Order: sequence, then structure tokens, then C-alpha cells
Amino acid sequence: MPEVLEDLIPVGRWSTVTLAYEHALVVLAMSRDCQIRPEDDQFVLEVEPEDASLVTRELELYQEEQRAVLRPPEPTIHPIGLEVALTWAALLALVYLRQLSDPTVTGQFLNSTRAVFIEQEWWRPFTSLFLHADPQHLVGNMAIGGFFGVMTSASFGPWRGWSLILLSGFLGNLLNAWFHLPGPFHSLGASTATFGALGLIVGHALVHAWRTHQSRNLKPLLVPLGFGLGMFGWWGIGGVETDVTAHLFGAGLGVVLGLLVTLMGALEDRFPSCLL
Repeated sequence: MPEVLEDLIPVGRWSTVTLAYEHALVVLAMSRDCQIRPEDDQFVLEVEPEDASLVTRELELYQEEQRAVLRPPEPTIHPIGLEVALTWAALLALVYLRQLSDPTVTGQFLNSTRAVFIEQEWWRPFTSLFLHADPQHLVGNMAIGGFFGVMTSASFGPWRGWSLILLSGFLGNLLNAWFHLPGPFHSLGASTATFGALGLIVGHALVHAWRTHQSRNLKPLLVPLGFGLGMFGWWGIGGVETDVTAHLFGAGLGVVLGLLVTLMGALEDRFPSCLL
């Protein structure tokens, strides 16, 4: 039978004996005597009076460490990269001016099923992202694309975010061209990348919610997702000239890229030695 210590004072009480033993190990690691005593459906941890203040402080530090371990990781908020968004908008405007001055530019660089897969002009799914049919098309992509661009930058960082936006647009256009084989399909405009940005935001938020096991972390999605759904209904599927499949492919690939890149970032945070 273990020896019962006398004249001890309590330093904590817990609802289960497991928690009491866990904190008793902290005391034993300090080379101090202690005992656990049941009392009123709880378990009281007691120590020598002269050790009480030191043990109490050590238990508080231990509890703070435990809370830090259990605290859900917060997503990193990066700069919105406004200068990158403005550079992108200026580039779209310059390319459109070039289209007006030289009408052959559009035909040379728009997305084309036959040109891509028969003539193997693989740059077209990328260059078509910078071409537009008219001023309304241009202004709409500059405004809405810029909005989602800065939000993507806040999630991934300006340069990585915009690189992912362009990659999702390129892959979305490439998949869209393949989807329309063998017909003589053509498309142009930055909207594939714009919907890719929306997908990236969704993918990033989904991974963070999964890591923290808290659906409340999906709340930041409500504004961009609601806006994006409204945009898709108003602009993404309406009109004879609207390329619905490009928008769907851009958004879908954006979600996939957002999931993959965010998961890779989570693994780097957890296992930084893998990068050495």
C-alpha cells in the first residue's frame, strides 16, 4: 500500500483520475512529493506546503503549453499584392490596345481547339487569358478578376497567388479546348483565370477548416463564394457568347490547386526538416 503523506495542501482538482495523474507527473518531474485524493466526485492533487507556490506556477505553465498545442492553427494572412493586381490590369489594357491596333493579334493568340491539338500551339491557352472581345468584357474581367486576385493573394501571397491564378486559367483553357474536340472551337478572355481565383480561395478555406475540424473557419468563404455564385449566375452562364465550360474548368482546377498547395504548405509547417 502506498504511503499516505500528511499535512499536504491542494494545488488542483480534476474530474477524472487520468487528468489528475497527468498533472501529478508534472510534479514528480520536478522531484517533488505529491498525492492524489478523491473528494466529492473529483480528484485532488496535493503537495507539501513549501512546494505549493512553485508547483502551482509549473502547473499553470503546463496548462498554457497544452492550450497552445490544442489551439487550432490560424491561416497566414499575406499582403494583398495590390501592385501586382494593378500590373495585371494594366497588362490587360495594353494587350487590348494592341488588339485594336492590330486585329491579327486576336487570331494569333486566342484559344483554339485545332491550333492547340493539331498545330500544337500550346501557348494559346495561356495567351488567350490576356485577350478580350470588347471594352465591357475587358472592364468586367479587370474589376472582378482584381477583386478575387487580391483575396487569393491574401491566402497564398501575391506572387504565388497570381501564379496559381494564371496556372488555373491556363489549365482550364487547355481542358476546355480538349473538351470541344474535334470541333473548331475558339475562346478568349481572363474569366477562366477569374473563376480559377475563386476556386483557389475555396480550396484554401476547405483545407483550413479540415485541419482545425471547425466548420466556423468556412465563414470567410461566405462573401467570396456568395459573390462568386452571383457572378456565375449573372455573368458565368448567361449570354450566347459566354463560355460556361471554361468557367467551370477554371473554378474546378482552382479548387484542386488550392487544396494541393495549401496541403503542401501544411506539411511544410509540420515537417520543416523535409525541406532541408
